[in-house]
Amino acid sequence: MSGVKAHPIAVPAIVWVAALYFVQGLPNAVVDLLAPVALKDLNYGNAVITFVAAWAYLPWVLKALWSPLVDAVGRKRHWVVLMQLAMALLYFLLGILFACVVPATVIAILLFLLAVLSATHDIAADGFYLLALEDRDQKFYSGFRNLFFRLSQVFARGGIIVFAGTLMGAGLAAGTAWRYIFCGIGATAFVLSILHYRILPFPPKDLPAVANRSGGNGILKNFVETWKTFFQKKSIVGIVLFLLLFRLGEVQLGAVSPLFMKDSLESGGLALDNVALGGLYGTIGVIALLLGGVLGGIAVAKSSRGLSFWLLPMALALNLPDFIYIALAHWQIQDYNVLAAGIAIEQFGYGFGFTGYMLYMLKISAGTRHAVAHYAICSAFMALSAFLPKIWSGALQEFLGYELYFYWAILCTIPGFAVAVWAAKNLKTEKVVLAEL
Repeated sequence: MSGVKAHPIAVPAIVWVAALYFVQGLPNAVVDLLAPVALKDLNYGNAVITFVAAWAYLPWVLKALWSPLVDAVGRKRHWVVLMQLAMALLYFLLGILFACVVPATVIAILLFLLAVLSATHDIAADGFYLLALEDRDQKFYSGFRNLFFRLSQVFARGGIIVFAGTLMGAGLAAGTAWRYIFCGIGATAFVLSILHYRILPFPPKDLPAVANRSGGNGILKNFVETWKTFFQKKSIVGIVLFLLLFRLGEVQLGAVSPLFMKDSLESGGLALDNVALGGLYGTIGVIALLLGGVLGGIAVAKSSRGLSFWLLPMALALNLPDFIYIALAHWQIQDYNVLAAGIAIEQFGYGFGFTGYMLYMLKISAGTRHAVAHYAICSAFMALSAFLPKIWSGALQEFLGYELYFYWAILCTIPGFAVAVWAAKNLKTEKVVLAEL
């Protein structure tokens, strides 16, 4: 495919941004949301489920190791389309094996491979976004980009999980129902990969890195230079701490919350079936996420004071909804209207707050010849911030119970607020720049 230049259909940027980041979010939805729910339906414990999800997340942590290769070899456009085709095939394979109710280890290996493909796609897609749009457009579309990334997860939590619940309600075994689900995802991913081949533009700047012209030595030199220049940024210790700690509480809440919703009343959960769980996230949750994500991007783009002003309010929006889960766990509230209101607040806060995190990564990556690879390194730290807490989250929840665990998640938001205050002050004084080389 890389040897033939397609003649793309001209579409507004919002169309390909929306489609690109919806596809980018699907593998995350599978690892973070669908696989845990499916494993819960197959009667695995929370400790096993979160441990599998955490290790399947590892490629997103390690992707910075091969991001310079993606930067140096081929066009980002070609990487995007090829990775999407490969992921579509892997979804089909997952569907076939789910019907066999295979051990969790097998599912973990396949999810790991899916994450490798997805991580490579992330590098290329984020680089393509930076190369295809001017700085102002990058800021303006950041909210929409985050929105459609999250919409793929809402689609998974909403439509897909509802459909899985409907299939099981009609008498299908859990493994059979999830086979249909994953094969359907594979078909959708295949169609979207063909769509991207037709609509993605050819930015003039989407060229292999110059280092690639020197062969293997050039790629190695580019790799070393990429990491060297990233860690030569001023205030690099604070930057890394921000990337690791900003979401510490929210990640631990998100790892357990769907399991809490599904678990039995005797175990401290809310005993929701897949139809009810998916319906909540697929209705009011969609609207709230739309508002939060779009308003977050627009607020920063239109504000004269920029991200330095909005970062702390975004941290508050991201973390304060965690208190909702303490109330839900304490009283085991099952009233649909109350649950819908709580999820609406959480989803709005998540959409609004996470936009600040994404914009911060763009801010500290832009303006250098290694912007694409630097953004990939930031994304790897973001993945690490999710990977580490997920390893212990399920086991810790089983030890503490749901209510005490949610108190723990609240406690873990304190470091996030601390780094948000630091980052806001740092941005205001314009210290987040590359050191002179």
